Amino acid sequence: MNRRTSMALTIALLVVAIAVPLAATSVVPNGAVQEGADTENGSIAPGEQLSAAVGVQDADLEGDVSERAFGLELANAESDEAKAAIIAERHGEDEERLDELEGRLEVLNESREAGEISEGRYRAEVAKVVAEMGSVERRAAIGANAAGELPTDVLSAQGVDVDEIRTLQERAGERGGPDVAATARSIAGAGVGQPTDVPSPGGDDETARDSGNETAGDRGNESDDEGSSNGG
Repeated sequence: MNRRTSMALTIALLVVAIAVPLAATSVVPNGAVQEGADTENGSIAPGEQLSAAVGVQDADLEGDVSERAFGLELANAESDEAKAAIIAERHGEDEERLDELEGRLEVLNESREAGEISEGRYRAEVAKVVAEMGSVERRAAIGANAAGELPTDVLSAQGVDVDEIRTLQERAGERGGPDVAATARSIAGAGVGQPTDVPSPGGDDETARDSGNETAGDRGNESDDEGSSNGG
């Protein structure tokens, strides 16, 4: 078992130990539609409500584990090159995952229009997808923040583009559009897939600046400064 797998497993066990008792006491999230509640497009069966709540909880738990593992990998990286390689790998995985989630939404919409699934099941499945998109967004934010602290030549060597990571973050943050996000909230509560503030892993970027190496974050700040000067 490599260090990455071992670390992720350890975090998973710790998070599950905390989350399972909480899940057992409250399966339906705050603000969710109550069992058997009517919606604009029909009634949601109790089983569909429960499926949505459990699915969202599972997605949130798995997302929390992956986000913590990613942050620890970055914090424990032995060099800037190693950190950039970790960011590049995670970005590729998250980009692929978001493509899959967006494809899943298309299939769900088609099935709903064809009358192949009930309204309640449709909303439950959408809620799960939206919750997973929230995790993709948060991991992308972690990666973008970490990349912004690294020298640009190191990022280039690993094929890391901070703008691409930010674009992925924004794309995941759209949650498939306002209608999809509203559908998820209608059955799983107002908090499903909501964005959260993500602290920068590995501390601030003072060390990188002191070393005399330009970071991606420095480059962005310089561009802003130049724009302000020209405008003045």
